[in-house]
Amino acid sequence: MKKVILGLAIGSAVGYLVRKMQEEGKLDCIRDRADKFVSKSKRDLKNVTDITKNEAGYLKERLENVITKGK
Repeated sequence: MKKVILGLAIGSAVGYLVRKMQEEGKLDCIRDRADKFVSKSKRDLKNVTDITKNEAGYLKERLENVITKGK
């Protein structure tokens, strides 16, 4: 029972401190960094997708050329 009460007290204190820091604007830099990370990840994923599509198209054309020449 003591551990539960201690856990609740610590959790409440941490929650209060985080809320206080948020109100003071000290957590804005973390949010900005997270936004930059997410946008960069999306851009990188889009680039990988585009490269994969291009490579698949190239391989398809090469395969068609080999099949056509083989006939």
